[in-house]
Amino acid sequence: MTVRPRLTKTHFQSGLACPKRLWWEVHEPDAPELVPDAQTRWMLRQGQEVTVAARSRVPTASYEQPLETDRLYARVDLLEPRAGGTHNLIEVKGSNEPKEEHLWDIAFQRHVAAEAGVEIHAAQLMYLNRTCQHPDLGSLFIRDDVSDRIAPMVSQVPGLAKQLLAVLDGPLPGDVRNANCGGCPFYDRCWPQDRFAVNRLYRMRWDRKLDLERSGVSRIADVPDTVKLNAIQRRQRAAAVQEALVVEDTLTGALGEWVPPLVYLDFETVAFAIPRFAGMTPWARVPAQFSAHRQEGAGHTHHAFLADGNGDPRRPLAEALIAACQGPGSVVTFHSAFEKGCLRDLAAAMPDLDAALMDIHARVVDLEPMLTHHLYHPDFRGSFSLKVVLPTLCPETSYAGLTIADGGAAQLALARLIDPDGSLSPTERGSLRADLLAYCERDTWAMVVVHRRLRELAGIPAEG
Repeated sequence: MTVRPRLTKTHFQSGLACPKRLWWEVHEPDAPELVPDAQTRWMLRQGQEVTVAARSRVPTASYEQPLETDRLYARVDLLEPRAGGTHNLIEVKGSNEPKEEHLWDIAFQRHVAAEAGVEIHAAQLMYLNRTCQHPDLGSLFIRDDVSDRIAPMVSQVPGLAKQLLAVLDGPLPGDVRNANCGGCPFYDRCWPQDRFAVNRLYRMRWDRKLDLERSGVSRIADVPDTVKLNAIQRRQRAAAVQEALVVEDTLTGALGEWVPPLVYLDFETVAFAIPRFAGMTPWARVPAQFSAHRQEGAGHTHHAFLADGNGDPRRPLAEALIAACQGPGSVVTFHSAFEKGCLRDLAAAMPDLDAALMDIHARVVDLEPMLTHHLYHPDFRGSFSLKVVLPTLCPETSYAGLTIADGGAAQLALARLIDPDGSLSPTERGSLRADLLAYCERDTWAMVVVHRRLRELAGIPAEG
C-alpha cells in the first residue's frame, strides 16, 4: 500500500509560499538545494538555544509535543497544562518581533490540536524582547497571547491543508512563480539562468519580470523602450545589447571625490540571539574582526584584528581600529551601511572612544555605488556583490582556495572562536584563526584591486 505523505507545519508554510516548493521539499527531501548553508546552520543553532532558554521560563510545559491526525503533523514547542485539562500552546521564535508567518505557524498547530482532541485554552507566541540587555536576561522573552489574531487564520487552515495535500498527491505543479521566489532554495530550477534573462534586471519587482516574460520578452536586450526602467536597468540593457562592459563618463568624477591616503576597511561580525556581552540586546551584532589595507605611496600596509578567547572583543577591536585608520584619508568600504552601523554601535558602547570612532565614520566612503551607478558587465548577472564583481573585473584575484569564502561561514567560524564552551583544541583554534584572517584580508584586498580596475576604466593615473 502506498503511504501518502503528511503535511507538517514546516511544509504548510512552504506551501503557502509556493506549491511547487512544497512538492519538491516532500518528494525530493535529499535535494542538494535543501542542504543548509552556513548562514542557515547558524540560524538553526541560535533557534535551538532560544528554545532551550524558553523552556526554563515555562517549567511545567511538555517540550516538542507531537500532535497529529491522519495526514497532518505538528510538534509544539511548549504545551503548558492548565487546570481543567486545557493547555496553552506556545510557539517559541528566535525573532525580535512577531511576523505573519509565525501566526500561520500557530494557526496550523491550533487546528491540528483541535483535530487531535487536545483542548487549547490560549495560543501564545514567545519571542525575544529587543530591549533586554545583558547581563539582566530576566526580560529576555515576550509572551504574547495571539488567540484572537489567529482565529481567522485557523478557520482557513482546513481548506488550505486540503489544497496542499492535493498538491502532494499529484504531479509536480506547473509554473507558479510569485513574489516569494527570492528566498526559495529552488529558484534556479524555475527561473532562466542565462546572464541576459529578464529576471536579471536589478531590483525589478517579481510581477514585472513575470509580465515581461509572459509577454514574450525573455532577454534584457529585447525590453522595449516603452517599458519604464531605472538608470541601472537601462545600463543593463545597454550592456546586453552590446554584450560588453558599459562604463559611464560619470565614473571619473565620482572616484575623484575620495581623499587619499585611503584605508580599505571590512568588519566581520557575529550576532547572538541571546546576548553575551554587557549592554548588548538580542541579535545585536558583535564586531569581532576587521581587516584594513592602508595606502602607503604606491603600495599598501595591512592591519588586522581578530578576537581571541571568549571575552568581549569590542574594546580591543576599537582601539586597534582607531590606530589603523588614523589620519585624514577616506575609509573605503563595500556597502557602507554595514560598516557605519558597526562604528555607531562601537561608539555607543564605549563613550570614551566616541570621538575617534565617529571621526572614522565621517570619513567612510562606499565602493559599491561606484559600480551600481556608473558601470555594468553582463557577467554581473544582475548582482553587484563583491564575490561576483571581483572575478568579473579582476579575474587574477579570487576567493578560490580559501577554507572560508563567504560571510555566513565566517560568522559560524567567529562564533566557534569566541564560544565559551572551550571545545576547540589549540590546533583547531590556530587553524580557524588562520582561515578567518585569510578571508577577511581577501575582502579588503578585493576592494583594493577593484578600485584600481575602476581607476583604469576611468582613465585615472595609477596612485603613487
